[in-house]
Amino acid sequence: MADPKQLQQVLDLADKELEHAQLKLRAARSQSDALKEQLTQLDAYRFDYVKQASEKAGKRVAANHYQQYYHFIAKLDGAIDAQRKQIADADEAVKQFQAQYQLIQQKQKALSLLIEKELKRRQLRAEKVEQQQLDEFSLQQYLRRKA
Repeated sequence: MADPKQLQQVLDLADKELEHAQLKLRAARSQSDALKEQLTQLDAYRFDYVKQASEKAGKRVAANHYQQYYHFIAKLDGAIDAQRKQIADADEAVKQFQAQYQLIQQKQKALSLLIEKELKRRQLRAEKVEQQQLDEFSLQQYLRRKA
């Protein structure tokens, strides 16, 4: 079996890799949250703008002003759609980083279990050797006393 010290070095590398993956995952989640907050702000801005447009609808306003309002609302709708696409992309990135994080975490746990298993195996082997030595020593003492 592999040397536990060497396995520990591999585990240390896996720990660093896990930490790096965790940082990437946090950054992706943070970006996704920021994009969602921006979408909320865009939706609120659009709502307010539509409200203003409907309030002015009852008053006498030139046709070109209506056209400008609705043109701007269309631009806001485009920005909102683009923001939703960015959120979908960011959420997909979060899923990918989450999967990568879980894979690295599984690798780390497997290495930990392997090290633990190897240490137990070596301990049992050492105990067996020690028991054999004690048995041999006891046998020698018995034979000396008998002789």
